[in-house]
Amino acid sequence: MGAIDVLSRPLLLDDRLHDHDSVNPSLGCPSSSRFEEEGNSTDMCVVDVQDSGRSAVSSANSKVKWWSAWEFKDLPPLPASSPVDPFRNSSYKFGGAWEVFKAVLCSPLLVVRVILIGVFLFLGFLCTKLALWRWESDHKAMPRWRRDIMWGTRVCARGILFCFGFHWIQRIGRPAPREVAPILVSNHVSFIDPMFYFFELFPTIVSSSSHNDRLFVGTIIRSMQVIPVDRLSPASRKSAIAEIKRRAMCSDFPRLLLFPEATTTNGKALISFKPGAFVPGFPIQPVVVRYPHVHFDLSWGNISLKSLIPRMLLQFHNFMQVHYLPVIYPSSHEKSHPADYAQRVRYAMARSLNVPETEHSYGDLLLSARSLSLKMPFSTSFTLEMRKMDTQLQLTDADALYYLEKFSIMNSSRSGQLTRFEFLQSLGLTHSPFGEQAFAMFDRKKHEFVTFQEFVAASVSLSRNASFLKLLDLTFCHAVHKNSNEMLLMDKVATLLERNCAGSTSKVLVDQFCKQTDRMDHATFCLYLKRNPELIFPLSLVILSLNEE
Repeated sequence: MGAIDVLSRPLLLDDRLHDHDSVNPSLGCPSSSRFEEEGNSTDMCVVDVQDSGRSAVSSANSKVKWWSAWEFKDLPPLPASSPVDPFRNSSYKFGGAWEVFKAVLCSPLLVVRVILIGVFLFLGFLCTKLALWRWESDHKAMPRWRRDIMWGTRVCARGILFCFGFHWIQRIGRPAPREVAPILVSNHVSFIDPMFYFFELFPTIVSSSSHNDRLFVGTIIRSMQVIPVDRLSPASRKSAIAEIKRRAMCSDFPRLLLFPEATTTNGKALISFKPGAFVPGFPIQPVVVRYPHVHFDLSWGNISLKSLIPRMLLQFHNFMQVHYLPVIYPSSHEKSHPADYAQRVRYAMARSLNVPETEHSYGDLLLSARSLSLKMPFSTSFTLEMRKMDTQLQLTDADALYYLEKFSIMNSSRSGQLTRFEFLQSLGLTHSPFGEQAFAMFDRKKHEFVTFQEFVAASVSLSRNASFLKLLDLTFCHAVHKNSNEMLLMDKVATLLERNCAGSTSKVLVDQFCKQTDRMDHATFCLYLKRNPELIFPLSLVILSLNEE
């Protein structure tokens, strides 16, 4: 009897499964429970898990059936998503009559600008080297005479901005004195932002430690006494916050400038703020930057520098506005709750920019970039507002990228919307009654397709659902009830997967499951299925066949 034949009718779970089963700690399986269906006894299936931890299956018609839990009614609702994509560059592709005409007309200008930029870089590099001559202490404030030499580099930076078409820059307001506001925070739209602030203020900034080894940039970073931070290291972030506080308290250091968004955006929203600038509890002056444009969006979002820089140089003039907002002083409550302080500052900046606030983060930029490399379409559905997902579902950036890889494998059409057929085919469930119930579990909005946001939310919610966790226990017990060593034999599972999931896109994931080890214990089985909860559906088919042999 094939697994598909066995599962030819809808399968239900008795509600008492949630309340009356106990667990054997040695195996993680229900130790002694018996579930009976209210209704027709001819269709009744009983899973009797014996004291030994092994399960025996019996039915009135002597056919093996599975007592399953495909309808989980306590899954949390989908987190609300923002329609704004803060990373998409609106003029990502080069094309159109105006772009071609401008490129032809300004090509000689581009050549001249490139030469001048090279000259300014060389002169600025020499000035910086002179200022750093025999300077060894990076933890002490740079002496005044060395900072005076850096004026040569700052003038060169303004020359580079001029070459990029920023012939004049509109300023609104003025920077507050350092003793009033030792920390400034700004939105981050382009690589032009730090170049302008370098010329205007020569501040200390917080930057990724990966920038230190770059040609020219590494030398400039050292002259600014940048505070390095590793995004992926909690210890590095904690150390950076302590250093921010130390330098803010010491008047010998220049003022600090931080980009609390921790990445560049297109300027159409303010994404979530990192707490580093707000933990010390000092007064902060917000600064907002705009780049008004008509034809060319110079924001550094999902566009590469090798594409962005030439097009900027082909612009005869680029516009830039810098608005220094009033200093914001933290309340006593905000000093002990930096998240509230950050929210108040972000609100003031968003109101000045007249843009919405979203809960996107650097992780969303990683997702957006990865979706492009996977040939997925431009869509806001590939950004999850990771700050919100982390708060509500404890979803990490690494987990989100893992789910994106799986989604791209299942979405063979690369449409960005996982259709019913693609979903069922990828799991080998096109002829199984499990299929419709499984698809409904992921199609939370009932649109007849599954978006990436729905896929992630359903996967994470399902993997932590109490009914799902009990189902894992029952599935494993059912699979090993003939094995005295209480281990799942992977060679048999692999053979049956080839039979039941032939041609399935999910075979890639299932192969990974089978290649984990020759034998799989309960803990490893549950860990893998929690990470790949959708695989419980094809694996249940296989485990039924496994017990028939």
